[in-house]
Amino acid sequence: MNTGFQRISGRINYEKDVSKKFKVNSNVFISKSTEDKLTGSAYNGINFSGAFPTLLLTSPRTPVFNADGSYNVKTNSYLATATNPLEDILATTNRTYLSRVLANFSGEYKLLHDLTLKVTGGTDLINTKQDYYAPSTTGSPAGPSLSTNGISVNGYASVGSGQVYSWLNENTLTYDHSFQEKHFLNILGGYTTQYSQGESAVSNAQSFPNDISTFNNLASGTAVTGASSAFVRTMNSYLGRVSYSYLHKYNVTVSERADGASSLGANKKWGYFPAIGLSWNVGSEDYLKKFDKTISDLKIRLSAGRTGNSEVPSYSSLQLLGATSYFFNNTLSTGLAPTQLANNNLGWETTSQYDGGIDVGFLKNRINFIFDAYYKKTSNLLLNVPLPLYTGYQSELENVGSVENKGLELTLNTENIKTHNFSWKSTLVFATNANKILSLGASTNSYFPLAPTGQVSPVIVQVGLPVGTFWGYSTKGLLTAADISSNYPLLTGVSQIVGDQKYVPLHSGETQITTADKHNLGSAQAKFTGSFSNTITWKKFDLAFFFQGSYGNKIFNLLQQQLEIPKETSNSSATLLNRYSATNPSGTLPRATNAPVAQVIDRYIEDGSYIRLKNISLGYTLPSSTLSQLHVKRLRVYVSAQNLLTLTRYTGTDPEASFYTGDNTKQGIDYGVYPSSKSYLVGLNVSF
Repeated sequence: MNTGFQRISGRINYEKDVSKKFKVNSNVFISKSTEDKLTGSAYNGINFSGAFPTLLLTSPRTPVFNADGSYNVKTNSYLATATNPLEDILATTNRTYLSRVLANFSGEYKLLHDLTLKVTGGTDLINTKQDYYAPSTTGSPAGPSLSTNGISVNGYASVGSGQVYSWLNENTLTYDHSFQEKHFLNILGGYTTQYSQGESAVSNAQSFPNDISTFNNLASGTAVTGASSAFVRTMNSYLGRVSYSYLHKYNVTVSERADGASSLGANKKWGYFPAIGLSWNVGSEDYLKKFDKTISDLKIRLSAGRTGNSEVPSYSSLQLLGATSYFFNNTLSTGLAPTQLANNNLGWETTSQYDGGIDVGFLKNRINFIFDAYYKKTSNLLLNVPLPLYTGYQSELENVGSVENKGLELTLNTENIKTHNFSWKSTLVFATNANKILSLGASTNSYFPLAPTGQVSPVIVQVGLPVGTFWGYSTKGLLTAADISSNYPLLTGVSQIVGDQKYVPLHSGETQITTADKHNLGSAQAKFTGSFSNTITWKKFDLAFFFQGSYGNKIFNLLQQQLEIPKETSNSSATLLNRYSATNPSGTLPRATNAPVAQVIDRYIEDGSYIRLKNISLGYTLPSSTLSQLHVKRLRVYVSAQNLLTLTRYTGTDPEASFYTGDNTKQGIDYGVYPSSKSYLVGLNVSF
């Protein structure tokens, strides 16, 4: 409903050997897209809204349309404002235009027979424009505040634009030499620099005489304070790598890089990241070659290294000032006030990783098996640490805590059929990862991320548990008369009777249920993930399809929790038809009650496992005899589709739903997330 995405794109690749010593390579990618999205507030953890969940939660007791076909806004007494949620979606404009040019150029020149200089330059140009209009008849948001909407301000318009420009320059010198065809040495040294700058501006207006011109005539409304911003960031890097191989059997690679990021603190801008890799091509050993008809390749790999992350907003380490309003001489004035503390020690988030792997090929490499085991520890996490209220700041970005990830990855590549006109190749991938929080700093062992107003946080961040752990009560049906007479523990702070939810105490002998009985109800982390891809060719036709899936991850169905709160002012789930009552004593859901806050319980923690046909494409390559007349080397036309089929037991709209996309601590929470859309693409590949 009123959503969509359209994109036109093109890519040009060019390669040429200018001489025996000099060659150039370039590629240019150009795209232009238009996206229509539903409205919703920023998911900041305290207040949120969304056009889609609002529609689902709206009471069905009043009609959507009037008898004349117009939207019914007058007889819906269950909404705070006289608006229609369906009209909010269909009449509101929320459109983004994006144009992008991504270009790269590289040149390689052989200074000597074994010495090569490579210079690469690239640029990325992004221009966006956003148009927004909430008509005077809608409850769509009017600005970032949730306290106003289109109907309350008689129409709200916003027009914004943004530009981001970045360039990257890489310079490497490579020495590649062999000695007596036994010793092979490759030495690389280089320097890279990256620069990005961007700016954005937004103009707003409200109180329009009518909704005809929407966002196209801001001057006809009353101006609302706009916003503008700009940033600049740079990164410089020095890198070196030495690779040595003996007979291409025994290989070692050692590397080191130093990266400096402008967004980090003055004392910690530079990070240093070494790595080492060892491998043994067992398949090249003479004693294994006699088995080459069966085992065609065997390689053992070991590696260790450290990488860094500096992806924080520009100026994150500096003290910032922001505009604020105050009264001076009974006049409302605007001034500046501190909004962010300086942190000169804000540094790199670092990940140390250790890997071991085996590559095995069978039957002339028609079957390839790749196995990897890894351990990763990420330290000095870049986290916003809450500060005491008396400081005047909500939080400060610091390097605190650590988390580990360890797991296995298995890949099976097979060439199932290969004939003159027909081939079929498959790739099966299986991966498992165990995530655990190791430390949250010296001051805390756990905390609950902020929950929306009037609700209980469904997740906990705690040392020893995975990120995205759901925290709540276990239940065991409903309370019976026998439970009440036997003094079964009841939820503290709530008057419980027969037909209410029956909570399970963690320990025997408890006399009441308290928050101490909450425990780990599962995690948004999957037990394993997998994918299955196939490529089939027949003469000039090619067919490819890709399945992906996840098993064992949990989803907190927040929307279902809200729909099971029995009240006339909002919509309700059909599951409430089986609630306990005097006329339905065998009901499986709790009785209708005015209990204050819906609890986080195991019934709303659902299995998020799924299998999805992520992509399928069909192409045709024109015969060379036809192309020769067009002076074209290769021309392929194709059609593709995404998200055509999903198999899951999850009762929500999308098993990949995650309402808080920008917060890893709140993974797997579904508050009516708009489902992944099916998309279709027609394309053309041309080579000259």
